[in-house]
Amino acid sequence: MPHDIDIALVRYLAGPGAPAWVTVPLHRACRWSTAQDPLVPRVILTSPDQLAQLRITPDPAGPWWTLHHAHHGDQRAWSVAFGAHTPVEIIAAVTDALTDPATPLAAPDDPYETLRAAGSPPPRRSHLDRGHDLPRRPGPSRPPRP
Repeated sequence: MPHDIDIALVRYLAGPGAPAWVTVPLHRACRWSTAQDPLVPRVILTSPDQLAQLRITPDPAGPWWTLHHAHHGDQRAWSVAFGAHTPVEIIAAVTDALTDPATPLAAPDDPYETLRAAGSPPPRRSHLDRGHDLPRRPGPSRPPRP
């Protein structure tokens, strides 16, 4: 199963990025509405059901990104805030999960599935695998300890 995931192993290499990586998909693909005042340097996006709102406010003393979700049914209201240096990939991951909540949680993938499909031999057991459900190789039998 192919995965389109980019991971920044060292967080500072990701950098803050361009807000458009978050705002454009929300506006164009997910139909979030915008409320902009040309005299105020902020962006406000609201979900079509009016339950979620993303605010981008460049404030050096506070969070730049704030996402609020209203109480609905049995779901409690919540909010999350991100600073100016938060990589947009992290913020996009949150908004992606919010805009596509029906995505079922899949069982963890077998890490060796790709290797087996390519005809690779099974991995050798290492000392790190002890206690896991891996096949054991027959070894010399030892007499029981007294």
